[in-house]
Amino acid sequence: MSQGPLEDMALAAGYSMQHIFAVAPQLMEQLVRHSPLTYDDFVAQIDKDLNNVITITESGRQHHMDKGEDALTDHILSQLKQLYPSTHHDAQNGGHCDYYFEVRSAHGELYQWVAEAKLWNGFEYVYQGLDTQLIGSYAKGGVNNCRGGLIFYSKLSSGAKFAMDEWHTKLGDKGIHCHGRRSDGLRFDTDHKLNGGTGADFYVRHYCVDLYHAPTQQKLDKAAAKLQAR
Repeated sequence: MSQGPLEDMALAAGYSMQHIFAVAPQLMEQLVRHSPLTYDDFVAQIDKDLNNVITITESGRQHHMDKGEDALTDHILSQLKQLYPSTHHDAQNGGHCDYYFEVRSAHGELYQWVAEAKLWNGFEYVYQGLDTQLIGSYAKGGVNNCRGGLIFYSKLSSGAKFAMDEWHTKLGDKGIHCHGRRSDGLRFDTDHKLNGGTGADFYVRHYCVDLYHAPTQQKLDKAAAKLQAR
């Protein structure tokens, strides 16, 4: 069986086929990030990479608990930018959206994915980000840009699942059907109609980033108490 040009180059450089097969999954993921065959492939890869970056961020939550919304978004996007050079924070896309991904497909079509990020400060605050900003301003309903995300950062001592359960329940109270909930309750999907409910379909995946760290909270409380005592 003849080799392809990449395999020929790798073999000429001294790598074995075993080396090539070992890195094949990473090479395939890079192809999906930079030249996906379908929009669904593009969205699925973003979901995988975003979940991995969230896990890494949560592992270092002691370094992030004192950060605000923009700083947290910049931290996550700085990691994603290494994988998606066209990723932007505050990109102009019907408004200044927090997360914006754009790529040309293998067929030359423009694919887009957008997300809004909020620090959990109660249901109504985050709901404004979903309803007014993401759905009401940034979302588009074309076949190549009809998906996005709502990402919120939780610093609750009661846990991220407490916030996510409230989010899930109250969205249901507003008549928004939630489905595809992950076993830990920290991810699920919702479907929406644009233009006040009369337009095209737009699909949202909801992510929660758990940043609560008790020792850091104690330090922040002590610092706040010292300031108040002055």
